[in-house]
Amino acid sequence: MKILYGVEASYIIQDVPEFMDLIKKETDLFDFQQSTFLFEQMAHAEFTRSVLVEAGLFEEFFKLCYINSGVKGDTFDDYAIETDSGFCLFTELLSAFTITGGSEEDIRMAVYQFQEHLVFTAKEEVPLVYFSELHLKDLIIGIAEAYDIQVSFLDLDK
Repeated sequence: MKILYGVEASYIIQDVPEFMDLIKKETDLFDFQQSTFLFEQMAHAEFTRSVLVEAGLFEEFFKLCYINSGVKGDTFDDYAIETDSGFCLFTELLSAFTITGGSEEDIRMAVYQFQEHLVFTAKEEVPLVYFSELHLKDLIIGIAEAYDIQVSFLDLDK
């Protein structure tokens, strides 16, 4: 997993090629999806934000967790952006956790229960990292306790 910075522009940005050209020329653009510029470097995201604010085209700024591969949950489109090379999850809206203990059977049953509440499961990570909506953290803890397994939540702000 790596951190990306997203700068969302007004949907009309695609009708203003000079801004697109300027941003592509002055930054190392990681990707552009759904009117959102994605950057690996905060400085490039900040530059883009300032250009868009000045032009009246700025919408929102966010931090994203970039993952190469995984499985999308039912609510994925509300909490993430899919790119050609991977997935970008909105860190401010999600909690991430791993399973750190429990019997194999209890873990299997708990994961089955978790499935209906997961936004995304990162398959490239060992152990697997599960993402759920932030407000469901207590539910995830309750499911873990019910199946007598242990979970550990990750800090997505780093």
